[in-house]
Amino acid sequence: MWRLPLLLAALTAILLLTTGCVSVAQPSGWAGPSLADGRLVIHSQRDKLAAVDIESLQVVWEFPTGQKHGDGTKFNLQGIYGNPAIADGAVYFGAYDGWVYALDLASGQLKWEVNVGGHVIGGVVLAGGYAYVGSSNNDLYALDPATGAQRWRFSAGDDIWATPLVDGGVVYVASMDKNLYALDAADGSQRWPKAFAADGALASTPALADGTLLVGGFDRRLYAVDAASGEERWSFKADNWFWAQPLAIGDTVYAASLDGNVYALALADGKPRWPKPFDLEAPVRAAPVMVGDILLVASRNGRLAGLKPENGELVWALPIELGKTLLADPLPQGDVVYYSAQGGDLFKVTPKEGSAVLLTLVGVATPTATPGTPAPATPTPSPTAAGTAAPSPTQVATP
Repeated sequence: MWRLPLLLAALTAILLLTTGCVSVAQPSGWAGPSLADGRLVIHSQRDKLAAVDIESLQVVWEFPTGQKHGDGTKFNLQGIYGNPAIADGAVYFGAYDGWVYALDLASGQLKWEVNVGGHVIGGVVLAGGYAYVGSSNNDLYALDPATGAQRWRFSAGDDIWATPLVDGGVVYVASMDKNLYALDAADGSQRWPKAFAADGALASTPALADGTLLVGGFDRRLYAVDAASGEERWSFKADNWFWAQPLAIGDTVYAASLDGNVYALALADGKPRWPKPFDLEAPVRAAPVMVGDILLVASRNGRLAGLKPENGELVWALPIELGKTLLADPLPQGDVVYYSAQGGDLFKVTPKEGSAVLLTLVGVATPTATPGTPAPATPTPSPTAAGTAAPSPTQVATP
């Protein structure tokens, strides 16, 4: 079983500390921003969500603010990792405390809460009248978005950290049991004769392009899987784990690895498209995004690079150094991209100009990180230490 006293500690282990134990007091979370109806919903603090007016940057509400569960205990979200989902005037998210929450977008008031019995690492996905979310108790839940009532539940063989992908009445979900499942969106029954089996745990959210599913693993491989049959089409091996969701544009797949490299691969056969991968020199957990004709990627230590998608060369003279820890998936909006850093800092990036601005929110506590302060040094990943399997619990205090 993959157990998480702290998911960020797991990431530290993924960065491949080769000796000793990792010990962190509490989760911190890395949820990225979401936007609807002029309100940006962000992970403002370790255990808080906030809604911000995108024009004035005024904080409209924060959650929680002293509320209690039905049993009388105070909310203690502990950490939020998956980007919030917004639909029909409501905000949906899961937290490390094992609860899934639905809030009113306008007021931040609680609409419902459901305990799913395990840490929630991925995000909630809304599709076809269902809210789908995975849990570290091995289960994928399909909930009623209006009430939180369970409609069906599917049990995998181990934790589900990844955010599900829903397309064409099928829910694709990756599990730490090394399997990728295709489930009927209405009842949770399996669509494939058998699940796709990788050689390592799967924590990344799948991407779908032209009938091909793309999912990264902790065996250092990116897999391409036939969406109809679950059969492998090809795989590509890097020097460290794939955790970021891949991006498919046209006939090319852009995939970032914890080895610090960004790869461009042919969707048809997985062969490299660039003369060499682009090296960000630090692990990459945040998903790459395309803005216009610029591929934007961000490393853990806050380095942003705008790349030419056709050859992987820098568009800007130099990468942008934000000096903050970036792990969350970004939010592209038109010609700008919003990045949420750990600690609550929110950045607005304009790739065409090669600029980034730290946004100052009105009416929220100042993040603990000081603007401009460099992020802590990151150990250099070691292919030898990586091996082909996850570290055992006896090696590090991680999964």
